Amino acid sequence: MPRLVATDIAAKLKKRIEAGEWLEQGRIPPERDLAAEFGVARNTVRRAVGLLQESGAVSREVGRGTFLVAANVDTLAGAIKRMEGASPADMMEIRELLEPAAAAFAATNASAGEIEAVREAHLAACDAIEMPVFEHWDAEFHHRIFSCSRNEFLREIHNLMRVLRNQAPWFEMKKRSFSEERRQTYCQEHEAILVALSKRDSDSAREAMLQHLKSVGRNLLGR
Repeated sequence: MPRLVATDIAAKLKKRIEAGEWLEQGRIPPERDLAAEFGVARNTVRRAVGLLQESGAVSREVGRGTFLVAANVDTLAGAIKRMEGASPADMMEIRELLEPAAAAFAATNASAGEIEAVREAHLAACDAIEMPVFEHWDAEFHHRIFSCSRNEFLREIHNLMRVLRNQAPWFEMKKRSFSEERRQTYCQEHEAILVALSKRDSDSAREAMLQHLKSVGRNLLGR
């Protein structure tokens, strides 16, 4: 039972942290204050705060207190936490900045084997009729282009964006916008990108990717 109470308190504290209740102070109240507020022993609060620490929401500093990790703009965890709320429109704008550059780099830097891996993902997407299967290979097509770019930092940024786009709201939005006609259009646009990569034409690869993303944006966002 004490473990359950600690879990409940941790969940309540996390909701308050996410709501920004202690953002200005940068820390949560002392354990004795929280124990009095929740009407429990300090050991129970200590376990709850320990759960928050394990999740990366807070950090403890002996003699100073318990600080909000996400409140620090200089922490990677804080930045990623804020990215979770990025709008689809913001995400598409960033994709239009990064993915054409990745395609241009791939046209110049990819090996023949890496381009063949992009081709395999493209062909698998063309053969996929069901939406979840197509989405898998569509995402893999783009992922392999980033891998071809030979830019590790750019690839890791894309990996982060890929995680964010795999969240339930994104999938539901893609599901609503999916149709056989659009699937065929995307495959044609992927083909244009692949042709440019095969020709080692970085300018054409950049432009083909940009036009594809604009098409995706229109279908997802209705504009």
